[in-house]
This record gives sequence, C-alpha cells and structure tokens, in this order.
Amino acid sequence: MQTQMDRGTARDALTKFAREWTERIEGWRADGQTHTEKSYAQQFWSALLRCFGVIPERMDLFERDATRASTGGTGYIDFFWSGVAIGEAKSLGEDLGKAHRQALDYLSGGSINSFEWPRFVLVTDFEHLRVERMGDEPWTVEFDLADAPAHVDQLMFLAGQETVTKAEEKAASLDAAARMAALWQAVVGDEADQGVGDEAPTHPEDEDALAQEASILLTRLLFLLYGDDAGLWEDDLFRRWVESDTTADNLGPQLQGLFNLLNTPESQRRRVPATLAKFPYVNGGIFDGSSPVPYLTAEMRQALIEACRFRWTHISPAVFGALFQLVKSQKARRGDGEHYTSEANILKTIGPLFLDEYRARADRLIAKKSATRREFNELQDEMAANLYLDPACGAGNFLNVAYARLREIETDLIVARTKRWGTMDLTYDVSFEQKLTIDRFWGFEINWWPAKIAETAMFLVDHQANLALAKARGAAPNRLPIRITAHIVHHDALTLDWAQTLPEPTGQTYVFGNPPFLGDHTRTAAQLALMQHAWGGTKQLSRLDFVTSWHALTLRLLENRYGEWAFVTTNSITQGDQTARLFEPIYDAGWHIKFAHRTFQWDSEAPGKAAVHCVIIGFTRDRATKRRLWDYATVRSAPAEVSGAKAINAYLVDGPEVLVGKRTTPLAPDLPMVDYGSKPTDGGNLIITPAEYDAVMADPVMAPYVRPYVGSKELLSNRKRWCLWLRDMNPGDPARSPELKRRLQAVAAMREASKAASTQDWARFPHLFRQLGLVSDVPFVGIPEVSSENRHYLPVSHFEPEVIISNKVYGAVDPHGIAFAVASSSMFWTWMKTVGGRMKSDPSFSSTITWNNFPMPALTDEQRAALASAGTKILDARAQHPDRPLDEHYAALGMTPELVRAHDQLDTIMDKIIGAPRRCRTALERQELLFDSYVRLTR
Repeated sequence: MQTQMDRGTARDALTKFAREWTERIEGWRADGQTHTEKSYAQQFWSALLRCFGVIPERMDLFERDATRASTGGTGYIDFFWSGVAIGEAKSLGEDLGKAHRQALDYLSGGSINSFEWPRFVLVTDFEHLRVERMGDEPWTVEFDLADAPAHVDQLMFLAGQETVTKAEEKAASLDAAARMAALWQAVVGDEADQGVGDEAPTHPEDEDALAQEASILLTRLLFLLYGDDAGLWEDDLFRRWVESDTTADNLGPQLQGLFNLLNTPESQRRRVPATLAKFPYVNGGIFDGSSPVPYLTAEMRQALIEACRFRWTHISPAVFGALFQLVKSQKARRGDGEHYTSEANILKTIGPLFLDEYRARADRLIAKKSATRREFNELQDEMAANLYLDPACGAGNFLNVAYARLREIETDLIVARTKRWGTMDLTYDVSFEQKLTIDRFWGFEINWWPAKIAETAMFLVDHQANLALAKARGAAPNRLPIRITAHIVHHDALTLDWAQTLPEPTGQTYVFGNPPFLGDHTRTAAQLALMQHAWGGTKQLSRLDFVTSWHALTLRLLENRYGEWAFVTTNSITQGDQTARLFEPIYDAGWHIKFAHRTFQWDSEAPGKAAVHCVIIGFTRDRATKRRLWDYATVRSAPAEVSGAKAINAYLVDGPEVLVGKRTTPLAPDLPMVDYGSKPTDGGNLIITPAEYDAVMADPVMAPYVRPYVGSKELLSNRKRWCLWLRDMNPGDPARSPELKRRLQAVAAMREASKAASTQDWARFPHLFRQLGLVSDVPFVGIPEVSSENRHYLPVSHFEPEVIISNKVYGAVDPHGIAFAVASSSMFWTWMKTVGGRMKSDPSFSSTITWNNFPMPALTDEQRAALASAGTKILDARAQHPDRPLDEHYAALGMTPELVRAHDQLDTIMDKIIGAPRRCRTALERQELLFDSYVRLTR
C-alpha cells in the first residue's frame, strides 16, 4: 500500500534530488556530453517520481508509443502517466518550448484516449524544469533544478495531492461513467437495455441473470479501479495484474480468484502467487463470494485495460454514483451523460439544514484565539453523534455529499487543534482524532442496484476524505479491511418501520433527500395503499402527491427524537388545496419552516424523463432559528437569498403561518360568486368545429340551437367554436334531422361505453351537457382556468348572454365591473400564483381557493367606483386594437403603453385597498400585504 507523502518529506527528497542531478550536470559539462536526452531521461523522471513516493518500476510510464498530430507518424513519449502527467526531456541547453510543443503534439495525435489526458505537462533540459497545469484553472511555473525544493507545492500532484475543480470533477465523472458503460456493453452486449429510475428492478432476481452478474461485477471492478489510483495498495497493482496475469480466455476465472482472495484474510491465504499476495484483505461484503463472474471476452479485457488507464481519484462519488446506475439503460449509454443530481442542488438541501451551521461554527472556533481544546472536541463529537438519513437514497449522492462536507469540516478542526496543542496521543495515530464515520449515515432504497452502488460510493467518498486528511495532517485512518460501512437498507421506505430500523441517536437525527416525484393523478392503487399506510389510514389523500408519504413518516420518526428534516419535492405541495392538507399536520406537530427554495428546475436523473419544477423546504421545531429563503428570477436562474426573512409560510412567503383551504363563498363581501362552465362529455358530437359550421347552420332543425362555445383557448386566442345547446330542444327534432339524430345517438353510445357509472347514467340524456355550469341571461365576465406564468396579468374577458363557456372558463355576473377589475389586477394575479394550483408551471384559477379566499376588505362607494372606472379604462385600451386576441394584448414582451398604464392605474387603486401606502413594485410586497389582510379577515 502506498504511504501518503507529506510535504516536508517530499521537500527533503527534492533537495537531495536537486543536489545529485546538479552534480551530474556539472560532470556532463566537464566531459563535454551533449546528447543527454536519450541517455538519462528515464533516470531523471524516475528520480523525480521517487521524491513523491512513486515507484516507477511498478508503473508502465516510459516510452509510450503515440501518434504525432503534426506529422501523422509514430513516436515515443518520454514519460506518460495516464490521467496525471506527460513529460518530455531535451538535452542540456535546448529550448523547453520545443519540448512542450512536442508533448502537446503527441496529445493531439489521436492515439491518446480523451479519458487518459493528463492534467500536467512537465518538460526539462535537466537543468531547468517547467510545469504546466492544464484544464479549468491553468498555470505555468518554470524554475532552475536547484530551486526545485522551493516549488514542492506545484509538484505535489505527483503524490496524488492535486486540486481538482468541480468542473473537472464533473468531466471526470462523465468519462468514468463512459468507461463503466463500455464494460457493461462488453459483458452483456450493446443492445442490452435494463430499466433504471422508477422502472429499475426491485430485487436482483427480478432481472436477467447475466445483467445481475454484470451488475455485481461492475461494482467490484469499480472498487479495484479506484483502489489502484487511491493508494489502497501499490499504484497500478490491479492494472499490472490484468495486463500480465490474464488473457482473453482466462480473465473470468482469474477475476473470480482475485475476488476470493480479497475476501480472505492474509493469515488464511495459502500458496498465493506473488502478484496476488500484494492485494490486501478487503471484506466488507463487496467480495463476499456471491454472484460468480460470467464468461468474459477479449472485448471485455480491452475495455477493462482502458478503464485501468483512467484516473479514478478524479471522480466525484456524488455525481458518479448517479451516473453509474444508468449504465444499464441503452438510451443513457448513448446520450450525453448529463443525467445526475448536481452537488450544487444537493447543497441547497443539506447546506441550510445542518452543513452551513457546522461550517460557520467551525470557522468561528478556528478563528477564536481563546478557544479551548474542549470546545473543539465538543463540536467534533456533536457532528459524530448525529444520525444522517436519506430515506429515498438512490445511489447515495445526498449521503456522499453530506459525509464528504462534514469530513472537510472535521479535518479543518483536527488540523487547527493540532497546530495549537499537538496530537492527542504519543502514537500520532490520527484514528484517535478522527471520529465521524460512515456508519452514522443511513439510506433506504427500494431498488437493489442503486442500493449496492450507494454502499460502494460511500466507501469511496470515505477514502477520499481520508486522503484529504492525510494531505492536511500527514496521516489518515486505515479502512482496510472494511469493518465500518454506511447502512444502506434495501427496502421500500413506505413499508419500513423507520424507528425500529434506526438506532437511538445520542445526537440529532437529520432526514433529507429527494423522494419520488409522482402526482395524485398518476399514482396506482398500490401506491395509494402505501400512502394510506404512511399517513395512518385515516388521512384524506385526495390531491396529495406521493412524495408527501415521506413527510408523514418523517413526522412519525421525529415525534420522539431531536432532529430536523428537508426534502426536495415538486412545487405542487405549495399550491392549491394540497398545501393546507399537507401542512396542517406539520404545523400541528410543532414544526415550522426553517428554510426554503422557491420554484426552480430540477433535472431528472433518468433519461427521457422531463425536468420538473421543484421546491426545497426544511423544517425545525426551534422557533428561534434564523429563517432563510431563496428566490429565482426564472426556474433556471441561480438562487438569490431573500434578505431579512422573518417567517416562512407554506406558500414560501415571508409572512404568517396561515393555510388557505377551500371556501364555498367569497371572503370579500363585494365579490360575486364565480362558477365554471359546462362540459359536454360527448365524444365531440355536441361540439361544432369551424369546418362543420356551415353545414350545421344549413340544417334548419339544428341551426336555432347553435351557440358560441368558449374555452380557455377561444377566450385567449379568439378561436371560433360552437355547440349544440339543446336544453330546450323539442323532443321531436331528432326525427326531423338525420344529422342531429346521428350526433345524439353517438353521444349516448359514448356515454354507455364509459367506465364511470355516473357518465353511463347520462346516456339517457344525450341532448344535455354532462356538466352544467354558469349560463347567464345577461352579459358576464369570463376568466380562463389556466394562464401562462409569463404574463404580467390575468387576461379577463366579457361575454354576451348567448355564449356558453366550457369547464375551462369561470364566469361571474358582474353588473358593476368589480369582478372584472379585481381579476385583472396584479394583486389578484399575485394571490392566484401564490396560493392557487398549477397546470405544469402555469397558474390555475379556482373558485374555492383563489377567488373565494381573496382577502379584499369591504369596499367603500368611492373604492367601488374607482375600481369600475379603472376596469373600463383597461377595456378602452384594448379597444384601440379591436382585432387583437387577449393572448396578444397580454404578450409579456408586447403590451401597448396604453394598456400597461391602464393596469398601473388599476393596481394603484387595488394595492391601496389591500393595505399598501402606494402602488407596490414587487410581488413580494403584495404577498406580504395579502397574507396580513387574510389574517385580519379570517381571524
């Protein structure tokens, strides 16, 4: 196993290296030697590498054949370390720029795979050394060989201690997933296509036997590939074993033998070949003897050798784990690989839940000159005592990031404490100081393959944290053989007793994650039963999303525990009547919103799945906790923290904790009742399209019954559609019109074939609409049920009495113009977007939620007149362009100045009615006023 090289040891070695080679150079000059490149290049690079603990004889580093881009010919690279560095040496006094150009020429020649590209270029003439870092944060340094010890920090990447940027980490993870996909294809074939995400098999036996064996094989190979680069044993030991001890014919049996060896303690091994004896005992369930290695081909061996050349320590387990589970999907393998949850999104959840606080406390403690060792120990002990649970963990990316970031904090505490007071014991064993372990991290996962990946990924992130500790502290705990593992429970979280599964914590229990997104309209009967079980069997689940089951079980788990929790969910839980249904039990249990991210777009981890609009909400029982709220200019914008948030309610507004439930009559005494329109349920036979209109009007029996029929599209776009309104039909008319008879017979047949008993019953009345809504004898106001979120106002229309509105339009008799003015105002539009439901991302109007709860106080005569007059001015502004439909009048980037000014005048009046001293400038101002008014009117 490679020992971790510390900076001081490397500097001492560089000092000796520089002295010895400076003496050599002086000897060359004295002897008149000139062609030093070919004679001494390998010796030079070998000596330099040994300064950083690298034994070059164990690694195939020299004379790599490669194609030159400039000539197309083949040459030999002096020194090539896949994924790390390329080196070229020239004779004394030659141009280093020439050597640098030659190195890049080899890299651009096409024979070096992209995933093998190094991050560093080293060139030398033996007397000088130039080091260049390529990538996102490039730099170049050139120095005399005698000054090499002063540049130890720029060379520590040779000891595996380089800084990899997030962008490079992401790119490496995508490349790593491609390597794994190539291995998968080599085992099971290019056409193999297995379910992932929601379609993934729950148990290993649920999928093809070869796919099951390949899945286990890839998990084990990942461990070996990572260990080859991460110092778990000699560098490149596994690669050298694959290349020297296996062939295309015996790769499968040889791997099986290696796996068995890794599961055997050293004391129990007998007659083991020397190449295998260097592998340590691993244990931990990864090489447990189950799942035999399938027959493997030459293609598989080549794919494995290529994977060995990749630099696996550059991956992010948080990103890679999610990518790794997708190798089974043919579409994902052939796509761009961009299906994963980014670390930035994960940190939106766990950052304000616990990480940010621990980071801030650690930073304050480190900066505090009067801090005591006890204070350092207590903070470290606190983090180590907590339980961290993701009850829908998938491949473990939330757990990976949480553990990695907490370990960063702990490492900083250990280093700062050591600088002040030295080590805690005389053995310098950092195991006594490092306390946070992966067995404090728990995950529940219904699908077996992601659960297996999560177990492995947690070990990888633990080792990465240990390497970082070794770099900072000079030592790290040895985790082999594996005795401590994260607890990934392969089980359906909704049928699992969380409290019985988890140990009793001595600290807090933090629950977090990204449970499944599934609306109430798309869940199955089995999923509904799971929801009933989660909520206790008595909860009214209509309009509740599947994800709320995790809220219910978290409430139950934390009922008698200290802790906090946060989930990523669809934004529908903060919209419409679902909000009150969900948050009432949360509030009743004493929980309050600690932080929230308003709506933003979250990309699906599964190929072919659309991105969804999400919110993140964290909960606490501590009323004294500072509230934090983030807003987004657009769903794809970066988050911006809202300053000074005092309280966050269920609608993610800085306002009182009120819940807006269904209401049967308007809260505002001056608002009329609204009702939706009529729905035919007729198979299209009572509806008349423009293509049918002339023929129908030519029928003297049907023509008198034709009425304009207006839905949302007709209201907004001035499209034309009509209906047969037969409520007063003469019973003998069908006999006098064959077309009318045909249509009514078709309606009856369609309704009789329905699965709904209520619809079947209406087959007896084929001339009537199935749902009868507002039908007015006087002009009335029409309000679309759904309107684009991009509009600045809700487009409201006026209709004549003969118009029949569909169930996609709400109507109200409005003799004084109050309803038109209120619905047209920014204040109502803000209310509708805040508490109403959504169709995808577009706000939905509701009589019971948005209209009847609109918190407008009783109006004075003066206010009524002002509202009516302002509404008239809006109609006048529209009348200047009478042929324009409403969707053009209210195009976000195309409203006329006259119409905007008319709405401004209306908003000035409406905002003051709700309580503003002047016209509001932002939606946030209006939201605060609306909730304050709602509290006053409903108190």
